[in-house]
Amino acid sequence: MYLLSPDGLVSEGEFLDITEIKRQQAEDYECLTNNGVAPPDQRKVKVTVNYPPMITDIKNMPAHLGKTAILRCEAMAVPSAFFEWYRDDHRPVENDNTLRIKNEKTRSLLLFTNVTEKHFGNYTCFASNRLGASNASMLLFRE
Repeated sequence: MYLLSPDGLVSEGEFLDITEIKRQQAEDYECLTNNGVAPPDQRKVKVTVNYPPMITDIKNMPAHLGKTAILRCEAMAVPSAFFEWYRDDHRPVENDNTLRIKNEKTRSLLLFTNVTEKHFGNYTCFASNRLGASNASMLLFRE
């Protein structure tokens, strides 16, 4: 039996040991069997590598009074991250008519529809899954 990975890794035997696997190695792997009696067979196995969130894109953002503004938090994670936003150790209110949180698969957006003085300040994005958490802070500042 031969096991073949997309990057050319070949293993002879019934196991393919990948020690210290990296998330870049999450791919389809192919298993080829041949016992010399029955016709050869092959199967593909999808390998998923789970890892804690890593926040990848954080920027301080300028904003004008009375205008719209967006703070973005991008995080890579498997399984997908759960996002929360904090300001001065308090979670922003989602139902506020000037502030809304929009969570997507790999990012969270903090949407301001009518920026006022009270909105300016430091915000922290917290991304977590069952394997860990990551956070990063950004500033919404007056332009």
